[in-house]
Amino acid sequence: MGGLGRTASGLMLTGMVLAIAGGATVVLAQSRETADLGSLAGLTAEVRELRLAVQQLAQTQSQTQALGVYLSAQQSRVLQVSAQLDAARKELDTAARQAGELASKLADFEEELPRVSDPAQRNAIQDASRAMRREHALVAAQEQQARNREIELSQSLQAEESRWSALIWE
Repeated sequence: MGGLGRTASGLMLTGMVLAIAGGATVVLAQSRETADLGSLAGLTAEVRELRLAVQQLAQTQSQTQALGVYLSAQQSRVLQVSAQLDAARKELDTAARQAGELASKLADFEEELPRVSDPAQRNAIQDASRAMRREHALVAAQEQQARNREIELSQSLQAEESRWSALIWE
């Protein structure tokens, strides 16, 4: 994402250089024509044209600065959503890992239960198995919520990146 800032700065600098070069070219060409006239009217026309060129340059510079502000704000939004997406993915990974561990422990209890003949031990395993199922259901719900959040943030990031691209290619 660091390249985005450099791209916006480069775009602004390129726009400013082109505007200045264009204005200077117009002024030089006009000054040559006016110098041939050598009259006060020609000088007045040259001053008017120079003023117009400066106004156009100022307008172009303002537009370039506004675009730079828009690009910076959009870059911040992209970075913010990207960070939120990274956090959501970590949360999803944690929930998925916990769900897997609980499912594995539950399978171990289910496998062990038929081999236990002592009623007290059987009851303890069944109680632990029921508690583990409840915990697994909670973790599975958390995992689904994390998955939904990850999907929403992924879509949001795509939208923000599209806006970023649209600003760059305007």
